[in-house]
Parts: sequence; C-alpha cells; structure tokens
Amino acid sequence: MKNLSNLLTTINVTLSDLLLDPNNPRFSELGEELNPIPEGRFLDIKVQANTFDKMRDPLFDVAELRDTIKTIGFLPMDRIVVRKWKGNSEEVPLKYVVIEGNRRVTALKWLINLHDIGKETFDDEKLENLTRIECLLLDDSAVTTTATLILPGLRHVSGVKQWGAYQKAKAVHALRKSGMTPQEAAQSLGLSTRAANSAYKCFLALEQMKIDEEYGEYAEPKMYSYFEEVFKRSNLRNWLGWSDESERFTEEEKLTEFYSWMAPQSEDDPIPKLPESKSVRDLSQIIGDENALNILRGSEGSLTRALARYEVDHPEDWYPKVVAATSAIKSLTPDILRSMDENTIKSLEELVARINQALNDRKLLIN
Repeated sequence: MKNLSNLLTTINVTLSDLLLDPNNPRFSELGEELNPIPEGRFLDIKVQANTFDKMRDPLFDVAELRDTIKTIGFLPMDRIVVRKWKGNSEEVPLKYVVIEGNRRVTALKWLINLHDIGKETFDDEKLENLTRIECLLLDDSAVTTTATLILPGLRHVSGVKQWGAYQKAKAVHALRKSGMTPQEAAQSLGLSTRAANSAYKCFLALEQMKIDEEYGEYAEPKMYSYFEEVFKRSNLRNWLGWSDESERFTEEEKLTEFYSWMAPQSEDDPIPKLPESKSVRDLSQIIGDENALNILRGSEGSLTRALARYEVDHPEDWYPKVVAATSAIKSLTPDILRSMDENTIKSLEELVARINQALNDRKLLIN
C-alpha cells in the first residue's frame, strides 16, 4: 500500500454534508449482526437518523464528547477523515462519508439539533465552529477495505475509545484477507503479532459457528469472548481439534456439543450450561474427565455439578487453586483494599483461618 499520508488532502466541509457511516464496525458492540447497507442508501434521511440514534448509545460515550465540545468548542487538532460518497451526482450536492470521526461528527450534529429546537443557543461564531469542519479527504484511489480499516483502526484498536475485541478481530481478518501478512496486519492496527493472530483465530471460530445449521443463529458478536477463552487453553483447543492449516475446528461432534452448551437449553430453560464466557475456564478444568463431562451432558446437568464431581474424583488438584488465590491476593491494589465491603473482608478472614488450620493440622500430623 502507498503511504497513506500522501493520499490525504485537507478540505473544508459543511457539517450537513458529512454522512455518518451506517456500516460502522462499532455497531456490532450493540449485539447486532452487521448487514452492510448499500452505498446508495447512505443519504436516506431514515438511514442517517437510525445511524445517528445508534451512535448516541451510552456505550459510545458520545454525550460526554458532546458536552466537552459545547464547553470548549470543536478543536480540530485530530482531524476527521472522510471519503467522497459514491452516490454523488450533478443533482445531489457533494457529500462525504466519515471514515474516522463518527463519534465527533455525531456530537456536532447533536449540538446543532439542540440549537435548532431551542434547547441550546449558540452565537454565530460558535455555530461557525461547529458546522465548518476541516477534514482530511482520502483519495479515491485509496478507498479500499484496507485503508478504511487502518485509518480508524490506528485510533480505536490501540488508542482513543478502543474498539471492542470483536471489532479488532474483524479488522485483522479483513486486512489479512486483503493480502497483508499477519505481521503487516498487526502493525497496521498497532497490535502485537501475537495478539492479532489470536484475534484472527477467534474471529474464524465465530464465523465457523455462524454456518452451523443447528446453532448458527446464536453466533452473535458477544459470543466472541467464548472463543477467546478457548484459545487461551490448549486442552480445549486440542479437544475441539483446532487446525492452523485449515483455520477451523475439526472435531465436529465435540464442536456441536460445545455450541449446545453455549446456547439456551430450551424455551422453558433459556440459561445455557455455559452462561458466560468465563464458564469456559471451568470447562477446561473438567474437559478431560468423562465422569464430570457426563454429568454436564445430562438433561439436568450443570457446570456446577460437573465441577463438584470433578473435585471429588480429583482431590489432589487443590494446589493450582491455591496458586490462583495467591495471585489474586497479590493483585489487590490499595484502592481495592479500601473499598472492600464487609462480606469480602469476612471471606478473606475465613480464608486466613482455614489456612492456619491446615498448617496446624500438618504440624500435628508430622510431629
């Protein structure tokens, strides 16, 4: 790819000529599947209104940004990046699609809306500041999936208002499929190669779930974190048969079973056997034990019951838990210690008492 800085030109644009991107990668954070809206529909009033409403979700912190701009004005130190809308014609005034800066443009449009309905009142100078925007225009020759991911990615994968894990992974996947090496994709987004490779595999795993005939409907972006936990644990990766060569899990029966634990058990019992991604950590503990797994597989089975059975059968597995508890206690910061409630303090005191009892019992046994 050419040096992107040579393909960006400074232009002045009126706020009303800036189109929010209705296919913004951020929207998958809202739990919805991204269905690309055709370029020709970007100018539709309802499409822009819907995009504006989604951008104002509290998840994106646009209200805070709006209030900051209201107080100090819009400071174009970090300029908005745009491209020409492909639907421009002689009948339609020149419009630009926001590549990087959708939060800032939403905040600006929000302030102007408030002014128009009388809830805010800005003088002419302030209105000029809010509506005449100096932007960077990306050359038409550089408007590719690669460029339009790198530009926002440099800010949001490792910088300002970070993208969620799924958005990072989707960007890595798109860049690699565009021809970039794993190292180039990682560097383009400010990630380590290791982190980018892990994100790439997790994205592929979720995509594999999407095409499953029985459980594909449950493969939402929020399920991405389940596969993050899988790839952190070699025994689960191996159990599901991950193959770097084919870039997929190969143990089909076990994979279907894993999907079933992630999905609602039934209409009457909508709680999955693995109700959250961190449940995968407990699953990794029992995955090699058929007795515990059979309990989980049962119609009345649960992860809690399976773990209880495993602990009965493997009383020698206490040491890793002690190590984990020690690590957790070491991580307690002064702020956490100061904010502890009575129940937490009571749990720590009980832990101290049990440790002292165990040490005293040991002394009696060896003396």
